[in-house]
Amino acid sequence: IAGSTDFVDDHGRINIADEKVFKRDPVNLLRIFKLADDNNLDIHPDARYLLANSLKLIDKKLRANEEANRLFLAVVTSRNGPETLLRKMNETGVLGRFIPAFGKIVAMMQFNMYHHYTVDEHLIRAVGILSAIERNLIGQDHPLSVRLLPDIEDREALYVAVLIHDIAKGRREDHSIAGAKVAKSLCPRLGFSRQRTELV
Repeated sequence: IAGSTDFVDDHGRINIADEKVFKRDPVNLLRIFKLADDNNLDIHPDARYLLANSLKLIDKKLRANEEANRLFLAVVTSRNGPETLLRKMNETGVLGRFIPAFGKIVAMMQFNMYHHYTVDEHLIRAVGILSAIERNLIGQDHPLSVRLLPDIEDREALYVAVLIHDIAKGRREDHSIAGAKVAKSLCPRLGFSRQRTELV
C-alpha cells in the first residue's frame, strides 16, 4: 500500500503487515479504513479479526487525536461511497468505540412506520443514500436533491448531521435535544468551528 508500511495489498484486500500494527500506532485503527477507501480495497478477514480484538486501544487519547478524527471525517465524507466503510467500521466495533454515542444505538430496534432497520443501520444507510444522491446514482428518485446538493456549502457538516441525526434515540430526553448535545461534543473533535458545530 503506497505511503504505508503497516498495511499490505493481499490479493485485492487490505491486510495488516504484522500483528502489532494497531498496538504500535492506534491511529491505524482508523487509517486502515481510509487506505481501503483510497485504494478501492476490501478489508481482509485477518485485519477485521485484529481490528475487533484491538478495541481497547480506542480510548480518550485516540478519540482526541487530531489525525484519527481527520481520518474518520474523511471516511464519513468519502466520495467513493462511505456506507460500506461505515458498515465495516460498525461490524468490527470500531465505530461504536470511536464515537461512544454511536455504540449506545448499535442493534437498537425502532418500532414505527418510518424505520425498518436498527438505529445504527438506519444511520449508515442514510449516509449511503446521501452519497448516492450526491453521485447521481439515484437521481430519477430524487431529482430535486440531486439538483440542490452541489449548492450545499458545507458537505462535511451535512454528512455528519446525517450520520448522527438519530444517534440519541432511546434516551429519556427528546432525541433531537440529546442529539444536539452529542453534536456539540463530537463536532469540535472533528475539527469543526463553533459555527459549523451549530450548523450540524
